[in-house]
Amino acid sequence: MIKNKFFPLFLSILIIVFYFFSRLQNLTAIPVFGDEAIYIRWAQIIKAEESLRFIPQTDGKQPLFMWINAVTLKMFSDPLVSGRIVSVFAGFGLVLLLFLTTSVFLNYESKDQNIFKFIKDSINKNFYKSLFPSLIYCFLPFSFFFDRMALADTLLSFFGLSALFLSLLLAKYPRLDISLILGFILGLSWLTKSPAIYFIVLSLTTFLLFNFRKIKLTIFPIISSILAFLIYNILRLGPQFSQIAIRNKDYIWSISEILKHPLDPLKPHLLNTLSLYNQYISWPLLIFALIGLILFLKNQKKSKSLNTKYLILICWWILPLIANAALAKVFTARYILFTLPPLIILISIGFLNFLTKIKPNFLKTIFIIAISILNLKFIYKISIDPFHQKLTSTEQGYLSDWTSGWGIKESADFLKQRSLSANVIVGTEGAFGTLPDGLQIYGNKIPHLTIIGLGLGFTELPANLANAKKYGDEVYLLINQSRLKIIDQSRLKLIKSFNKPDNDKLILYEIQSN
Repeated sequence: MIKNKFFPLFLSILIIVFYFFSRLQNLTAIPVFGDEAIYIRWAQIIKAEESLRFIPQTDGKQPLFMWINAVTLKMFSDPLVSGRIVSVFAGFGLVLLLFLTTSVFLNYESKDQNIFKFIKDSINKNFYKSLFPSLIYCFLPFSFFFDRMALADTLLSFFGLSALFLSLLLAKYPRLDISLILGFILGLSWLTKSPAIYFIVLSLTTFLLFNFRKIKLTIFPIISSILAFLIYNILRLGPQFSQIAIRNKDYIWSISEILKHPLDPLKPHLLNTLSLYNQYISWPLLIFALIGLILFLKNQKKSKSLNTKYLILICWWILPLIANAALAKVFTARYILFTLPPLIILISIGFLNFLTKIKPNFLKTIFIIAISILNLKFIYKISIDPFHQKLTSTEQGYLSDWTSGWGIKESADFLKQRSLSANVIVGTEGAFGTLPDGLQIYGNKIPHLTIIGLGLGFTELPANLANAKKYGDEVYLLINQSRLKIIDQSRLKLIKSFNKPDNDKLILYEIQSN
């Protein structure tokens, strides 16, 4: 039990302060990424015209992240900050939920019949142990990186851990109120991204593993699933609801296709997972946590409840991870981010147990610092100098290639300044994505500034730009050097050039008269 009331409060505040400091400092150090540009642009459209609140369905995306971003756009002048702040606060929710979930998890064998007393006692008995997962989350490159991106994946992770926490409570206390709250959370997660379907299956699995002899009680998780389905069907109000299922097929293989080659892409994607874990979690932390977890489980009294609760935690981590590896056509870190919270709880339990084997305490401190060096180095570099940070092959698009937004904000600032004295028309490569959406989020509602997506592969100056120049407008072209295919460049005057880490450049040209 907690005796000193001041120190736990001080420690909690310290973790919260560190979390927000680490997430908010240099929040825009990494320029806008392709999907961020799309999501923020959708949020701007939703904010401007509520009848278009389902516009993300045009690309088969669920809109909850954009709905929230439409609200934060009213609070921040920088659109990139407004999008990324959603993930910052979703990550903070994860910090709190990791503490609560770990507290309940470690005290799950309690016989207390009062749910509120159970939660309170769980916190008191396991306060310091439960803070450790939150602390690991703050220092983990995996969470740190995506807590600072305007992507829906941290929000999905928040709902996923909420579902795990409530599923554990529902399995222990089968009650209608918990069932309804769980159903509401599952529904919101499904409004965020399609992988939320895993949470529905896992919540039912959690209940059945603890209550497999109480068939009648399965009505509670079934109610949760039905409520989640009803909430998801709000999306049918959008005219392009069918696009969600259609676009999902672009990202996952069909079962019939998987059966033809069951180890492809499963095997390469699992290897990618190991590479991602190495960069975003670090092998030293994983290895020592695994050793500690094995020793911990080996020394525990063998009980059905103990075995079941660890099996559930492993299921919430490994089952969706394997499913994604087997089904996904595209496999990157953010697509498995929602499997991170249960893994962090396992890591913290194992690592804490390993630390108990180290004596005296000052050696524990030295060991923790040594283990943390790789992660702290990554966090420092990605915060201060992301331009020179190397990422794995699946992650490089955040910092290089056409998906990265180096120079977009600077180009927008220049064009906005020019629009104060002239009517400015700017054409960009592409029709969707980093360009033109990345430029549009900064040029939104700027008078006398018009941004046009031109598509790709054009070999001569597009007619709409040439015509605009004839009418006396200032006309510009923003394009990546590697995608510049115009044969006759005599009318292109270089205005600005921005380097990218892969030796490509974003180039702003002014169109000259004949």
